[in-house]
Amino acid sequence: MIKKWVARAAVTAAAGIAMIAGITSPAYAADTVYDLVYQDILVGDMWHIDDGDKFRVYDWYKDGHGIEGTLQVWIISSSKWADKESAYNNTGAGTYVGFQNDVLNGFTYRMKVCLQDGASDTTPIKCGYKTFGE
Repeated sequence: MIKKWVARAAVTAAAGIAMIAGITSPAYAADTVYDLVYQDILVGDMWHIDDGDKFRVYDWYKDGHGIEGTLQVWIISSSKWADKESAYNNTGAGTYVGFQNDVLNGFTYRMKVCLQDGASDTTPIKCGYKTFGE
């Protein structure tokens, strides 16, 4: 009887430790992704990889359009989003282009992801947004 209780306690403790370790894993703690869907098709996405503050912009669909991913930061004093950096991808092959930009505590950021024709296109077909940070 005592052996059963000891075994149950050990299994419960091990499961709890494994769960805590998985939840607090720094490699996945703040990774963020935004999927851009157009006409029920995943056309592209943008990833923020917390480890190293890397950003990746993927173009998943060969449709002649490209994906632009822009990192923006909220400027409290002007109540506006300001562009920090962006990358344009028009491969349609699932490859990514990327950049690195420090994401600092105490700021609110967002990823702006647009389906468009060229890096300088001012009339995107569709845009989506994902906010992260504080």
